[in-house]
Amino acid sequence: MFGLHWGIIPIYFNNIVTNGFDNVMMPYYCTTFVTSAVLIAMLLKNKDKSFRKVAIPATISSLLGITEPAVYGVLIPKKKPLLISCIVSAIVGGFYGFFNLRKFAMGGMGFFELPGMIDPKTHSMNNVYIALIGIVLSFVLGFIATMIFWKEDSSKDKVETGQNDEEKDEVFSKGYIGKGIAIEPTKGEVISPVNGTITTFFPTGHAIGITSDSGVEILIHVGMDTVNLEGKHFKPLVKKGDKVTVGQKLLNFDLEEIKKEGYSVITPVVITNSAQYKDVVTISDNGKNLLSVLV
Repeated sequence: MFGLHWGIIPIYFNNIVTNGFDNVMMPYYCTTFVTSAVLIAMLLKNKDKSFRKVAIPATISSLLGITEPAVYGVLIPKKKPLLISCIVSAIVGGFYGFFNLRKFAMGGMGFFELPGMIDPKTHSMNNVYIALIGIVLSFVLGFIATMIFWKEDSSKDKVETGQNDEEKDEVFSKGYIGKGIAIEPTKGEVISPVNGTITTFFPTGHAIGITSDSGVEILIHVGMDTVNLEGKHFKPLVKKGDKVTVGQKLLNFDLEEIKKEGYSVITPVVITNSAQYKDVVTISDNGKNLLSVLV
């Protein structure tokens, strides 16, 4: 979820090069399939169209080894499925560790990673068989645990955000991805609050990630659940990698049309690396609410 596995990637590379195989990263292999199993169970229990619109493609990408859409789009907002996926992944990862699952070649994700587990010297398929057993365990345990322990809560949590309206999305309101504020825009445009670089610009245009020249990471997410609009009513003016300056316009969006579609336009502005600073506080300046990062 936080990319911590990248700290082990160098060990993985070194093991492949020096030993001819790696077994340090292999317990992680089950996570994509556990995530897929959890999502499949959730899809069977939740028939909401907006949920399925996000969860179905997230399930497909998880099967192919890309879990970020599932984690950030489904598991974190729902909370308990994230916990279920972590526990089941630990169990199956322990199984892989016990049987010393090995990979002999880099490349591939999800099912496409299996060929790399064939021993190039002996042509043994033992590691592939172990991996396949783990995949079955991942699907069975993940699916059953979700069906038993997760129940969809149709109620929407409402959290006060200072002087602003109520924010409905727990990912932001509970501070899971960092501290910040929620504002209600009166004009359909996003202006850069800092000098920095565009590090993320979602294809749907509803969210922008900026890293300031001093290292502050800012996420601006226009509206609640507006990812479901699939880019409709949003017009990006910059792209990932662009350098931007304070006051530069980054995005135009049709405020009224988004409201007509039934979406809240409450816009969270979050410091995603809040943990690196002493605190992130809201200050008032001439009637305006501003975020201040305490170093």
